[in-house]
This record gives sequence, structure tokens and C-alpha cells, in this order.
Amino acid sequence: MRLRAGFLALLLVLSSAAAVYAATLTLFTAAYSGTVVKVEWEVSNEVDVTGFELARKSATETSYTTVSTTAATGQRRYLYTDTNVYRTTGTTGTTGTLGGPYTYRLTVRSPAGDQSYLTVLAGTPSAVQRSWGTIKSMFR
Repeated sequence: MRLRAGFLALLLVLSSAAAVYAATLTLFTAAYSGTVVKVEWEVSNEVDVTGFELARKSATETSYTTVSTTAATGQRRYLYTDTNVYRTTGTTGTTGTLGGPYTYRLTVRSPAGDQSYLTVLAGTPSAVQRSWGTIKSMFR
């Protein structure tokens, strides 16, 4: 009887711990694609997930800036195309190019609590990619 009670207690603890996390992230990558950055993520399920918040930070910034908020749709795999990675507005209102490498933070929102994950942008864009990205962003 004592062994059975211990097993049930262990099972209860494990199921309680599993209930805290609404989703398991199975993929989170960021990569250059021409003059933009494609950020992809995938979750194993979306039970109790209310949405996702994607934020970006360059090596020279001290805090993250939210670039996208997405409601959970049940599709499990998401893609965000970051067209403004090369040119952003600074705190003084001036516009300039921030320095890489860039780090993306994905926060999975849920009533049970938020989970955050980080990924660093792989590779470095060429001077042509940075210049073209800057030129394109000036005309938006």
C-alpha cells in the first residue's frame, strides 16, 4: 500500500509540473533571407496558449523591442518576416543601423504563465544586403 501511495504522489507531482507549461517549443530559428530575416517557430501543441510575442535586440541595445504579437491559431508552426532589422529608430528619434548580432526572444503567453526562449541570428549579412535593406526601409 505504501508503494502505491508513493507512486500516486509521484504521478500527481509529474502531472502538475506538466500542466504548468502550455506548449513545448520544437523549433525556433532566425536566418537571413536576402534583405530580410525570417524567424520561424513551432510548438508541439497549443493547449492553453493565448499567443506569442516576438522581440528583437541588437548587440548595442540594452533591452528588447517587441516586433510582433501573434494570436495562437492552432497551426503550431509560425513564420515572421523581419523587414526592419537593418534600420530602426533610436531613442533620440534618429534613424540608423544597429549593430548585430541580433537576438530574438519568443514569449509563449498562457494563463498558466509565460515561457520565453532565445535564439541568435545566424550569420552576418553582406554589405550589399545591409545597404539594400537600409534603402528599402527609407521608402516605407
